[in-house]
Amino acid sequence: MNRAFVYMFSHLMEGKQMTYQYLISETRGPVGWIILNRPELLNALCTDLAEEAISALTDHLENDDVRVVVLTGEGKAFTAGADVLEVVNDPNPSKRIKILATIAHRAITEIRQSPKPVIAAINRQAAGYGAALSLACDIRVATERVRLRYAYSTIGLTGDGGINFTLPKMIGLSRAMEVALLADDLTEDDLARAGLVTRFFPEETFREETQKVAEQVARLPVSVSGAIKRMMYGSFGTDFLVHLSTELSHVVDAASQPEFIEMLSSLLAAFQAKTT
Repeated sequence: MNRAFVYMFSHLMEGKQMTYQYLISETRGPVGWIILNRPELLNALCTDLAEEAISALTDHLENDDVRVVVLTGEGKAFTAGADVLEVVNDPNPSKRIKILATIAHRAITEIRQSPKPVIAAINRQAAGYGAALSLACDIRVATERVRLRYAYSTIGLTGDGGINFTLPKMIGLSRAMEVALLADDLTEDDLARAGLVTRFFPEETFREETQKVAEQVARLPVSVSGAIKRMMYGSFGTDFLVHLSTELSHVVDAASQPEFIEMLSSLLAAFQAKTT
């Protein structure tokens, strides 16, 4: 049996945890966490880890108790991308790249099509598919002194995971070409200037601070966060007047949800407390 599907169930304090070989999947309140766990190889994605990640991601996205998903890595990296040792040791490296890229694209598709926000919690560095995955997520937070690297061009590849689509839209075509062709690192300052990451936390409190961000996002009903995702991502290829009509439909629907009155009442109570 494939190792990627060998797992057991155990119940922790805050919910169900699946135990995999190469990652940790758990729930913390309304937040599902997926922690890539090959720190000795900078969480490089071998085929088994990639398959496990798809399984864990699907579980969280289908779990009604989870409103937000966080992706991060154990140790000194989010992920360094594909496991080049697995690729080079394969009798057919091109076929192995196709297998890995196909699984990677399934993950990106799940993230973009799900109504649930997915947060990339980038610890220290992300390269290759690690960078692509972080750019495909809805929100990014990072440790201080973080670095992102296109990396594919350093081994003669052209990139996957949608990075050639997302990167130029996020930092501009000219800078994206430099980053890709010269394999430039995007530093903490670069990421902040481009608005790719605006929340940087010390390593020692990184996951606790990320959990706070995730819980804040999780206050929104999934129907509302999903509508925001669809409109934001769809806006790039939509006529403005069509977009206005879509916005009107979704905002009226959101106003009918019980969370709207609860959150509005809370906001008004806080305002009144400050002015009295």
